Amino acid sequence: MKPPQSTLYEVRRSRIQGRGAFAIKPIRKGQRVDEYWGQRITHEEADRRYDDNDGRHHTFLFVLDDDTVLDARFGGNDARFINHSCEPNCETVIDDGHIYIKAIKAIQPETELTYDYSFEWQDAFEPVDIRYYACRCGSAKCRGTIVKVPVYLRPTVREWLAGNDVSKPKKPVRGAAKTGGKPTPRKGPGTKRAGAGAKRPAKAPTHPHVAERHATRVVR
Repeated sequence: MKPPQSTLYEVRRSRIQGRGAFAIKPIRKGQRVDEYWGQRITHEEADRRYDDNDGRHHTFLFVLDDDTVLDARFGGNDARFINHSCEPNCETVIDDGHIYIKAIKAIQPETELTYDYSFEWQDAFEPVDIRYYACRCGSAKCRGTIVKVPVYLRPTVREWLAGNDVSKPKKPVRGAAKTGGKPTPRKGPGTKRAGAGAKRPAKAPTHPHVAERHATRVVR
């Protein structure tokens, strides 16, 4: 089925990157701007399609859940051209198996629509990877990268973006401060086992997949 065309924006050249989506009508806060369309595939199929060995490429992958990714290269709509910003005017929401773009503030015509891509951080990232994912949104709150950086690594990433390849600090161990340096073991029925519901194991970073865009909110 061909996705419907939004009447709220149109695609033009963007100062942020390539093409972007620009409002052609006033959009009120909380208004649904569009739905993100694409072919529903598995994470494994996304890995196969966008193997890092093939070199640099642009993808339109958006994680729906632990099993499914939308690939907007196939059956996608103009929502795939909405660019990233660290100070966005929209957010992405997963609701009942669909991904929607909603305005988080009033948007006037001629304004570029943006949301935070929130690329997934990987422990295998090195300075070259972070610079690869450099952000060019130009906002006052720009964090310098499309990747959502863990708090303890933000000073390190700032150094990397400045060209200083300093070493990564060790990841803090949860609960270590209260137990004399030893993590507190989790007990009881709430403890998850490997298997159903567990996240896929981490692997070496790829460009620009794994697993690209993530929604701001998930409606339960």
